[in-house]
Amino acid sequence: MGRSQKALKNVSTGLINKAAIMLLSFATKTVFIRLLGAEYNGVSSLYTNILSVLALAELGLGNVLMFYLYSALEEGNTDKISALTQEFKKIYDVIIVGVSLVGIAIVPFLGILVKSNLPHNELIIYYLLYLLNSVASYFVVYRTMVVRADQKEYLLNNCNTIATIVMYLLQLIYLYVRRDFLGYLIIQVLCTVGNNIVQNQIALKNYPYLKNKPSRDTEVVDKKGILGNVKATFLFKVSDTILDQTDNIIISMIFGTIVVGYYANYYMVMSYLVQIASIIVSGLIAGFGNLYATGEEERSYNMIKCIMFFFAIFGTYCVACYMSVIQDFIPIWVGAEYVMEYDLVVAVMIVFYLRMVTNTVWICRSTMGIFKEVQYINLAAAVLNIVFSIILGYIMGVSGVIVATAVSRLLTSFWYEGKVVFNKLGKSAKEYYALQLRSVLISAIIIGSSVGINKLIELTSIGGMVVKVCVCTIITVTVEVLCNRKTMEFKMLVEKVLKIVQR
Repeated sequence: MGRSQKALKNVSTGLINKAAIMLLSFATKTVFIRLLGAEYNGVSSLYTNILSVLALAELGLGNVLMFYLYSALEEGNTDKISALTQEFKKIYDVIIVGVSLVGIAIVPFLGILVKSNLPHNELIIYYLLYLLNSVASYFVVYRTMVVRADQKEYLLNNCNTIATIVMYLLQLIYLYVRRDFLGYLIIQVLCTVGNNIVQNQIALKNYPYLKNKPSRDTEVVDKKGILGNVKATFLFKVSDTILDQTDNIIISMIFGTIVVGYYANYYMVMSYLVQIASIIVSGLIAGFGNLYATGEEERSYNMIKCIMFFFAIFGTYCVACYMSVIQDFIPIWVGAEYVMEYDLVVAVMIVFYLRMVTNTVWICRSTMGIFKEVQYINLAAAVLNIVFSIILGYIMGVSGVIVATAVSRLLTSFWYEGKVVFNKLGKSAKEYYALQLRSVLISAIIIGSSVGINKLIELTSIGGMVVKVCVCTIITVTVEVLCNRKTMEFKMLVEKVLKIVQR
């Protein structure tokens, strides 16, 4: 099976599985909000963010491990693969202990972070269960990354789907019967542990040599290089986490935890779109990494432009639809009392769009081994984000906290990381800026036209939302085809889509 076929299989199974999970997740969250209320929803969202801040290393280390695994898998060097996983196991063991200790150390400060009317003892128990669930996710990552690097992520996707469906069904039943947050969290922890056990067996079944101790680890593993890249990735991940996962904490401290519950509804819908994009990103990472490992720089560059073009279209279409229907959707979903000001919608979509158009840089950074070059730029962005979040939060309200993330990225990582990636491919940074500027201008036309026309449609029902989405679809397709039909990336993307349809 070739790179394209593996990537397609990973993406398709990921999307199908995610669709099933999202439907159940949406149903569970709806029942959760209606039965337990905004207070518990705010606590749940806040704790998720706090633990995401503590989960500083998983994604970053995974990227480093996969980068080293590409060549080893290509060579079929099982000794090196085994040695790499053993080295990363040691690092993950340290992380498990570190996250556990830091997580427990936060307990005395929960009274400052959580502005809630719920009993303090209960809040501590809920937090510890979230911490346990987070720590449990680290135990088998060092092995499952081998599966991902070998472009067999579809095996893990299927396992995740079954485990998640079981979890949501059990949580739904439990909420209807008991209306209790504690049991809801215990079910989550048990399903996470069970999923990890099964994924570990999948990795060992497909790569039984992972059980073996490497015979020549000092010769095949560049420990100094690994630790250097781990350090760089750790710094980057710390900064990235502060950028993406501290909004709820700041909102809770300034405006109260219940406001986090209201914002969480808008964030949840947006997060589904991010998850879809993440599946596509995951499916492309290993394929692009293997392509770049062949040394075909020009082909790699063309692929980058095609991926950038795709995510620009995807991001634009999602923003147009979200801004057109979200204020109609929230009252139907959870009630009119949960509707927030439209400036929050704009802020959420600015952050989302920026994330989409930089997905390609993220893929390149991970697969091309660009770790040390960008380790400090995101740290600057993180510091700016905290400062801007507090200042803009008091000036603009909740939307100010959200938009501060976008402002921080624009001033730092957005322009710098693209420059580093393009320079490594022997291209000028001006090409990157020109591509992004062109995409933004086309996006502005599409989003402005879609939202403007849909404001004239005075329908707030489900049927009205369908009509508005259709308007966004027609405008997006029309403008993108008119503006890009002669470009290489447009032709390349159409060709790949046609191949997918044929298969």
